Amino acid sequence: MSVRTVAPRLIAGVAALAALMGTAATTSATAAPAAPNRAALAKQILGTKGIAPATVHAGGRHAASTARQNLVDTAHGKGALTSFWGDRPHRRVALDTRMLNGMLKLRTQYGYRIAVSEIVGGDHSSRSRHYAGTAFDINYINGRHVGSGAPHRNLMAACKKLGATEVLGPGNAGHATHVHCGWPR
Repeated sequence: MSVRTVAPRLIAGVAALAALMGTAATTSATAAPAAPNRAALAKQILGTKGIAPATVHAGGRHAASTARQNLVDTAHGKGALTSFWGDRPHRRVALDTRMLNGMLKLRTQYGYRIAVSEIVGGDHSSRSRHYAGTAFDINYINGRHVGSGAPHRNLMAACKKLGATEVLGPGNAGHATHVHCGWPR
């Protein structure tokens, strides 16, 4: 038998075995590309015009835990740093790829220009998804401050479509000036 006759039989055999076992069969010709890892997603976000991660906190303290620095650290393979004054002080947190992908797609898929005010830095409630690396806050949408006529409802709906299950904004306690998008832990 030649390679040309063996290869199709081998592929068919793998598919049949997978069907019997109830699993998916893949070959190098049909395998889906791997999803980007968190470092690659963070690099992509940092290089995307229209996503502006904050370089300062509202109080101006602790540059090592700003949204931008959280992404820079993640792009370099490190965990993102929480702020020393928050409920989970000065810890490294792995940013969730679903959250990073959601942040990126708000720009690339939905066309929003966003300013990300916080990821894991800042001060949040003790059980906040920020400290799990699964949430971010947006304080500007398309150049308008949230709460000042920015299209926050549409952006909140987009976050939900992207998989966020905790979406808060104006009208929710403590969220009058920003949108919070959080993915499941």
